[in-house]
Amino acid sequence: MAPLLSKFLAQYPQVKLDLRLSDGLANLVEEDLDLVIRIGNLERSSDRLILRKLASHTRLVCGSPAYFERYGIPTHPDDLIHHNCLCFTYATGDEIWRFKRYEEVCDIKVNGSLNVNNSEVLRQVCLDGVGLILMPTWLINEDIQAGKLQAVLTDFQFHPQANLDTDIYALYLPNRRYSLRVQIFIDFLTQHLSNLG
Repeated sequence: MAPLLSKFLAQYPQVKLDLRLSDGLANLVEEDLDLVIRIGNLERSSDRLILRKLASHTRLVCGSPAYFERYGIPTHPDDLIHHNCLCFTYATGDEIWRFKRYEEVCDIKVNGSLNVNNSEVLRQVCLDGVGLILMPTWLINEDIQAGKLQAVLTDFQFHPQANLDTDIYALYLPNRRYSLRVQIFIDFLTQHLSNLG
């Protein structure tokens, strides 16, 4: 998100952003927020909210070249049980990564030395060669292009479970619909997130 914010602020210097980062659920009304960006399976919880899809994304398993040199490259999802898989912590506790290739579906219960509820921490620990991560492409594309991370199992598609989704949404209250700055920011995110994969 940081590179996108820099681009947005450079393009719209008259707009002031008050950004609050959280992996928890935010309450638009109680916290007096203009909008919330969420990833996941969102159902309209209230007719009072407007839900706008910003982009879809895919997730990739990746690791650092140093990790692969030390531990080898997995060629099938089943190989992940022999690797240190660093996980984003969800409320469910069990870390199952589901992959699909044609009609083949693989549910892999992964295990690793780190479970954390922050994507940037996961990314950094992976860059440091500690283990493998399953991340949205828009978070790791620059690292892959720079050769800092290497995607594996690319012939398989990560297949989200029922409680996970691959879409990014903006949620806002109807009274923010006509706010020019909110609409400009949402349009900017839609354009740039779709370009990131």
